[in-house]
Amino acid sequence: MDSIILAGGFAKRMLPLTKNIPKQLLDVGGKPMLQHVIESLENVAPDRIIISVNSLFASQFQNFIDDYKGTMNLQLYIEPSLSEEEKLGALGALHLLFKELEIEGPVFIAGGDNLSNFDLNRMVTMAQNTGRDVIGLYDVEDIELAKLYGIAKQDGDRISDFVEKPLAPSSTLAATAYWLLSKSGISHFRDYMGSGGDRDAMGNFLAWNVRRNDVRSVVFRGTWYDVGGLESYNEAQKWFSD
Repeated sequence: MDSIILAGGFAKRMLPLTKNIPKQLLDVGGKPMLQHVIESLENVAPDRIIISVNSLFASQFQNFIDDYKGTMNLQLYIEPSLSEEEKLGALGALHLLFKELEIEGPVFIAGGDNLSNFDLNRMVTMAQNTGRDVIGLYDVEDIELAKLYGIAKQDGDRISDFVEKPLAPSSTLAATAYWLLSKSGISHFRDYMGSGGDRDAMGNFLAWNVRRNDVRSVVFRGTWYDVGGLESYNEAQKWFSD
């Protein structure tokens, strides 16, 4: 099984920190954010980790890979975008990567700005037991906070509904950027992209997919940061430092 780390954004909300360095290479607790993400995937034990990046910061990510001393097999995939205006979007970048690298699945996808202490191997076990796509969920435990996330409704461990930033959340279970797509899930993803689906937010595909297919979930407890701005970055920095 391959794993993909999505690190192709330009992180405009974190300027000026990200003017000359990608968000995923910012220091968190004494090492690059990306290092933490890679270490979280060690329990998943992928055959290789493909780091999907934009062209602007590609050389910095290559330097990171050249200096990497860990046990994972790292590979760089460079998206053809040099600015925010040219970017493909998370789904667009995945679609191109799947095509060019001939990814058939299963594949474990992780956001390069998602930091946690989750045991991600639980998702692998769920996928092996069910043969289905699996999404990592996190209970934010607050209805008002849930309005800021993509929120899932469960029927057992199956996701029965998903709404991006709902005005009236049906639960407090937020979708993380930890996804495991099965072989059939990648086929469904290609169907979604071929139908003209939105190419940006990951949640748009998830909402489409759960209405048509059996998508499973694992609910995590613990600590999770989706580092999208300076506030969440500072909170993550403090947690890792402590």
